[in-house]
Amino acid sequence: MIVGAGRIGFRLAAALEKKSIYGKIIESNADRCAELAERLDKTVVLSGDGSDQALLAEENIQQMDVLITLTNDEEINILSSLLAQRMGVKKSITRIDKFSYLPLVKAIGIELVVSPRLSAINSILQHIRRGKVLSAMSIKGEQAEVIEAVALETSDIVGRPLKAIKFPAGAMLAGIIRQDAITIPSGESTVNPGDRIIIFARRDSIPKIEKMLSVKLEFF
Repeated sequence: MIVGAGRIGFRLAAALEKKSIYGKIIESNADRCAELAERLDKTVVLSGDGSDQALLAEENIQQMDVLITLTNDEEINILSSLLAQRMGVKKSITRIDKFSYLPLVKAIGIELVVSPRLSAINSILQHIRRGKVLSAMSIKGEQAEVIEAVALETSDIVGRPLKAIKFPAGAMLAGIIRQDAITIPSGESTVNPGDRIIIFARRDSIPKIEKMLSVKLEFF
């Protein structure tokens, strides 16, 4: 069941239909419901409030595999998810945009969170970080980043024990991916040309990491 038939909700329902996964979508705007009823083939479109306990009960929320709340109102998303969890839904996924809410979600019982804002930030970070960065993901509300990069043959980090390399305070090399093997490195570990490396870094150490990646690793 999807709560919220905006752009994201509609695209998700359409994508699920292509995978032969048919469900229900709840939308409070009657005109939008009529539009979606024309555009979706197998998804049941319901006009109503996703935080309405009577509606969730009537639609057998306890039999749903997952509830996904995607409205533009975070309070409704949170309330709908908590209510559905209490009523027996197997899993819930909640859209939250405000970073100030993110530290609270586990405390109040929210299971899984998606954030379009974080997704956008992560996509942008991948392109603005200097060096051959494969991916960059903001964590803890932009307080830190996880960076995946490739070590090139000309890199000073290649062939040297990690204990001999001075990382900035607040940053650490947390993983080395070599072919299909993932290694949690120790001080004796070395990086080979072509290895993918995973770096965790606090926000205040990112500039030093960027300098290290662009100069020492000669990313392009």
